Amino acid sequence: MSNNAVINFNTDPKVKKELIKTLDEMGLTLSIALNHAVRKIIAEKRIEFTTPEIPNARLRRSIRNGEKELKSGKLKFYTDMKEMRKAMDV
Repeated sequence: MSNNAVINFNTDPKVKKELIKTLDEMGLTLSIALNHAVRKIIAEKRIEFTTPEIPNARLRRSIRNGEKELKSGKLKFYTDMKEMRKAMDV
């Protein structure tokens, strides 16, 4: 009798193939990598999902507009909240 439990889950076959290839290049097995992930979740009581910080089209446009305003001198800078509030009341 084995001391191991089996966990089944579904994933895209291409993803599985790429994962196994990547892990093989690292000298690891799928079992080692998944056990590590499971143990980390248990130890930290959290799971972290990250996404690349790539701005969408709207944000890129806003950044470009902000950079143009900065270069043109149209942006106003305030040294403190009192100064900013005074400018907003005008």
